[in-house]
Amino acid sequence: MLKKTFDVNLLQDSLSELLSAIHNQVEVTLTHDGVPLAKVLPFPSNEEKVTGENKLLKPRTAGGWEGQIWMADDFDDESSEINAMFYGEDE
Repeated sequence: MLKKTFDVNLLQDSLSELLSAIHNQVEVTLTHDGVPLAKVLPFPSNEEKVTGENKLLKPRTAGGWEGQIWMADDFDDESSEINAMFYGEDE
């Protein structure tokens, strides 16, 4: 992602340039007398997601693990031994 810096003292004269930079997916840093005040990040497109580290994530697609995972047929069957541990022998 491209980056650009704008000084807030001069922002009134460069507002259209600031908005254009954001529209063009440029990360903008606002400064006051050279001291950073804020970072303005453009919203990602509907298809893109960005993490906290500004890494671009692609949308997930179903079936990515197909054929690589196996689950037993009795996976969700109850176990009397485990039930006894949770609920006691009487229940």
